[in-house]
Amino acid sequence: MIRSLSDFLTIYPWEPEWLAQGKPLDYLWDFELPEPSEELWPWLIDTSSFNKRIGVPEMQYTEKDGKLFGTSVNAGILMEWEEVPWEWEYLRGLNNARIYSKGLAKYVRSRYILYPNETGTKLLVYFGWIPRGILGKSILPFGMKKLYSDYKKGLTDVISDIRRKREYSSFGSNEYTFKKDNIELFSKSYPTKLIQISEELLKRKCNPEIIQKTIEYVLTEDDNNLYRIRVKQLAKEWNYNLTEILLVFLHGCRIGLFTLSWDVICPHCRGVRTEAKHLGDLRDMDSCDVCQIDFDATQANSIEVAFHVHPSVREVQKRFFCAAEPSTKQHIFMQKYLSPDKQTEAILELGEGTYRFRTIGEKNFSIAELTDEDGIENLEWSPNSLHNEFKIKNHSKIQMINPTNQKLGFIIESRKEDQNVLRPADLFNLQEFRDLFNEESLAHGLSLDIGVQTILFTDIVGSTKLYSKLGDAKAFDKVRHHFIQVYRIIQESDGAVIKTIGDAVMASFPSSLKGLQASQNLQEYFKDDSDPSILKIRTTLHTGPCLAVNLNSNIDYFGNTVNLAAKLQKDANAREIVFTESIFRDKEVRNYLLENGIKLRRLEFLQEWNKETIRIYKMKA
Repeated sequence: MIRSLSDFLTIYPWEPEWLAQGKPLDYLWDFELPEPSEELWPWLIDTSSFNKRIGVPEMQYTEKDGKLFGTSVNAGILMEWEEVPWEWEYLRGLNNARIYSKGLAKYVRSRYILYPNETGTKLLVYFGWIPRGILGKSILPFGMKKLYSDYKKGLTDVISDIRRKREYSSFGSNEYTFKKDNIELFSKSYPTKLIQISEELLKRKCNPEIIQKTIEYVLTEDDNNLYRIRVKQLAKEWNYNLTEILLVFLHGCRIGLFTLSWDVICPHCRGVRTEAKHLGDLRDMDSCDVCQIDFDATQANSIEVAFHVHPSVREVQKRFFCAAEPSTKQHIFMQKYLSPDKQTEAILELGEGTYRFRTIGEKNFSIAELTDEDGIENLEWSPNSLHNEFKIKNHSKIQMINPTNQKLGFIIESRKEDQNVLRPADLFNLQEFRDLFNEESLAHGLSLDIGVQTILFTDIVGSTKLYSKLGDAKAFDKVRHHFIQVYRIIQESDGAVIKTIGDAVMASFPSSLKGLQASQNLQEYFKDDSDPSILKIRTTLHTGPCLAVNLNSNIDYFGNTVNLAAKLQKDANAREIVFTESIFRDKEVRNYLLENGIKLRRLEFLQEWNKETIRIYKMKA
């Protein structure tokens, strides 16, 4: 444990190139914080919010050739610098540096070190400056005295906020009680435009509680949170149904409350590389200068849908008080840089799970299974030295070695996808999106991987006889009524109609269970045996990976999953539901079938395109 400034400088000495620039000013502060490191970590890594809290001036950042450059004005003095890439280890510490071209210093380095103890956490905060000229040597010591006082107060406030949030969570995230008249009473304090928007959203049958909460959010929330609104995160924080929140935001886009963007996300740092206003603006390839890679922008997890407040309602700007790199990359648990021919070590202290080990600039990575039992206990890691997959024991020592002639970054990150990301498929499978944004389509020739989807096909049985018996006009009325009801039932079952093909309907659902329940609801509606002329339908289902493509300026689905769901129609009769093994093996579906005592008939189905036989299941409506 570091106990003094001399201890610190022994472990983290100044590099000779900076000592040659002048005598450093070093400061080491010791704070005893009565909260565990796990609670403190998210607050400490968000250095932008902390700096704002303690009154640090706003900063402006621009990215150029993968490097970050910042400017700010402190006490009337212009500061300009290049941000050195941050380093951090989860729950252990973080550090960064800046190379100044203008201002009171030539260089500054800082470091947080966390030591857990019986009463909470000991936090060491270090700042080291190479001052610029007499002015820097004179002013910086006074500035650091004030900064120490600001840190003490800021950390005290952080502790209070942690405890306040904990108490709030214990009561549940949704304490809000809505009364219908409230929206009229409260709206008197809204700007006129927002009153009109609220009334229009009510007319469109959006949830009144969510309307009011959304309007208040737009009016009062910090600019940084409004810059890219993530509705999945809001749904969790507000404890409301995601679809209901999406309806407010989607309708809000149509009446001037919001805009939406299709953001291309780097698969490594997960930063936004391109903001596209329309689906048609997306391209198949993109790049990230920071991670030094080109990547396929059509992969399943490459696109995030974000909402933005319409500028006519509120001008929102991203405001920085620090680069705060660790807080923007919370899936990365360790990031370290090594100079040429250098090495360092770290202790792996993460929870059990699957992690990716990679070096910056390389697309390839290794998958590590972290366990508390068996596995590697001492790992040597240099470029291309790791197996594609391996097991490693928690608390193991990792020796990182850079044998190259250039600086190298080592990354350990979670393999889990961000659960707060709204994917294109989340909208494509929502009927309201297809109705409200029917002009949105992908660029010609572009196919977008939208992951695993459940595809349903319906078809009218005996439609030729129906036209012959009733005549075209009467038969068409029945078929038209059938389409209206199919659309309604699919939408009520959280699905979306992709297209119609003759008398058939193709729809998609976010889960196998939703698709199966929709099939039952459809068959139930068209079940009336008292009317011999009533339409009879068959439904087929399959779950699997799909591609989204452009067809006739609409978003269509393509691939083997769609083909198989359609081909199953030939083995389905009137009032039957036929589905594949992938539906049957779904855990939710299995539980549902058992709980409701539903009997199935198992059959074999020959796939004509590859001559393979698969299992299918048939159930009567």
